[in-house]
Amino acid sequence: MNKLYTLLMFMCSLSLALSTNAQSTQSQNDAQITALFLYNFVNFSEWPDAAFRNDQAPIQMCLYGHIPFHTYLDAVNGTLIGKRRLHIYRTEKLSEIKDGCHVLFVSEDRKAELPNFWNNINYYYVLSVGEQEAFTDQGGIINIMRTRDHLSFDINVSNALEAGLFLEADLLDLARKVKTND
Repeated sequence: MNKLYTLLMFMCSLSLALSTNAQSTQSQNDAQITALFLYNFVNFSEWPDAAFRNDQAPIQMCLYGHIPFHTYLDAVNGTLIGKRRLHIYRTEKLSEIKDGCHVLFVSEDRKAELPNFWNNINYYYVLSVGEQEAFTDQGGIINIMRTRDHLSFDINVSNALEAGLFLEADLLDLARKVKTND
């Protein structure tokens, strides 16, 4: 019931962000929606206990690169998701994200690093999210993109399973495309 409520709140918030911000620019709306997507991806993903140092360890969301929407995520920093707190961490240094990230958002300005990116970090138990074309084909799990009139996302389930993660069916149902590595 709690997940269904979260899903309904997610959809209502998304509709509200799109309809009530008529005066906002498209990029501001996109920033808000991307932040909302990231927060809700955490709610519909499951990590095994082995992904955390101990029972009190937080869920670490790492934002890598220039993140124009980071202030929208500040509002959910410290919130309880399941039995763990969400901690938002921002960095522009690859060396600072090698350990401890459960969610990793890779910004558009870091797309040149993608071909070698996955060799440089330990991505097991990491829900990787990006905004680059073919992100899910290059090892990422979720790719957020703008279609003609709205933001949407694709999911690569094979990459999620390889990373040791379980994505709930409700999240898969919301995706524009669900891919596998055949």
